[in-house]
Amino acid sequence: MEKPTGSWLCPTEADRARMLEAGSLVRLTRVWVSLLVAVATAAAGPWVGWWPSIFGVLAALQVATLDRRVVGSARPERYVAASFLSTAIFATAGAASSGGPQSPMLVLVALPAILMANRFRRPVVVAGLTATLVIMLLGSVAVDPASFADDPSLVLISCALVIGVVVFTLSLSDTEMALREDARVDHLTGLNNRASLAPRFEELRSNARATGCSIALVVYDLDCFKSVNDDLGHDRGDAVLRDTAGLLRRHLRAADLVYRLGGEEFCVVLPGLGVTQAAEIAQRQRESIEEARPGGVAITISGGVAAATGCEVEWDPLFQSADAALLLAKREGRNRIVVAGGEDASALAAAA
Repeated sequence: MEKPTGSWLCPTEADRARMLEAGSLVRLTRVWVSLLVAVATAAAGPWVGWWPSIFGVLAALQVATLDRRVVGSARPERYVAASFLSTAIFATAGAASSGGPQSPMLVLVALPAILMANRFRRPVVVAGLTATLVIMLLGSVAVDPASFADDPSLVLISCALVIGVVVFTLSLSDTEMALREDARVDHLTGLNNRASLAPRFEELRSNARATGCSIALVVYDLDCFKSVNDDLGHDRGDAVLRDTAGLLRRHLRAADLVYRLGGEEFCVVLPGLGVTQAAEIAQRQRESIEEARPGGVAITISGGVAAATGCEVEWDPLFQSADAALLLAKREGRNRIVVAGGEDASALAAAA
């Protein structure tokens, strides 16, 4: 099972990662669409008034600063949801100031709702769609009930457009996410696989560079795992891998990530931690696996730990340092954690 985040908007770390990845993929498109809407609103100023342009500028400013706020936040989903909601409010305010129920600006409320459907899970999208429709009705029907009674067609068409486009986008997004999830999840252990590591690490790297925080990496390898398959069979080996995955997750925070790299190799990503803290966590994980006998087998695990801070965070050197420490742990007798540079984690903990 995925690690919970304690957030209704993104209940698991996988939800949060998908939301951030979807945002990065449509970043350039979002900028161009915002520019197009701003130009069209300004061009329509002589006919619909200039208030919509003012509200459009406010919406553009919060969209332009969204990425910066998201990068430095531990709860980026809150900023993203607030961005969609405020954009819908600004669009509706523009419509209310330019004719209410008869304003051509009403259709623009559909834009933030469409983007929302591409980034959040279904219950959040339904709640956001409901809030968008309520905001739209307050900014149109409540502004001029008489005008709405005379000709409700534009409001009804705008509501239908928002609902239809959001439902269609949500359906496409669900299909895409299902295919992506199938490709990025290790079905034996339930962990994310190596293919999902690169995009998530890139998000963490950007965050570390913006905030100066550190990222620690622990690379694990089960000791003498081949003998389990050879002597006890692959079914027992699979049980060992599944239980090991669960034990690795047990000692982690909500923000920490576990990946199966392949075979009996695992990787743990620890945002915000230095090498000493990561080594302590790795020691607890190693001890729990030795004591628990995953799959009913007396097996141990070795690990290598490395960390980097701020602009020094790069995947290749960080992984190579952790992997070199893992190889040293194997050569020194297995069932141990070694930090980059060759120091045993138990000695590091004693010194601390």
